[in-house]
Amino acid sequence: MSETRALFTRADYDQLPQGFPAELLEGDLVREPAPFYRHQRVVVTLMEHLLPIVGRDRLVCSPIDVHLDDVNVLQPDVAVFAKALWVDLRHVPVPTLVIEVLSDSTARRDRGRKARVYLQHGVAEVWLIHPFDGTIEVCTSSGRTEHTVDAVVTSVALPAIAVAGADLIR
Repeated sequence: MSETRALFTRADYDQLPQGFPAELLEGDLVREPAPFYRHQRVVVTLMEHLLPIVGRDRLVCSPIDVHLDDVNVLQPDVAVFAKALWVDLRHVPVPTLVIEVLSDSTARRDRGRKARVYLQHGVAEVWLIHPFDGTIEVCTSSGRTEHTVDAVVTSVALPAIAVAGADLIR
């Protein structure tokens, strides 16, 4: 006899208190503790680097809900949009570029299920930054490429974005 599990849906997710530290990934409610200092330092460095390139109307950092469908509501560390967003949006559109900073507790899920779900729902490019091993993976529908900390990584989807790995991972 096979066991069926009930999926958690966006309607269920929307009932959580604002700021509840969780994501909805393929119907699973994934709750996580706050990130460590090094993780957040990389996020802040990314935001400082990207702000002059794309502007504040196309750039957000977590926590922000990206509603992909009824069973996927994700919170990327950094999201870049193709067009400026309206300030009063309740739900943001699908980003063009998503950047996840990996930690020991999230790396497997971010590299696997999350990256796949982002790409399946129209995100053009996903960057996975490994602050401890000094690499940046770039995932697109065409595949994955890995860059060392010494490389300058240029976005395929948004070519104005070029980031030196050494500037992020210090």
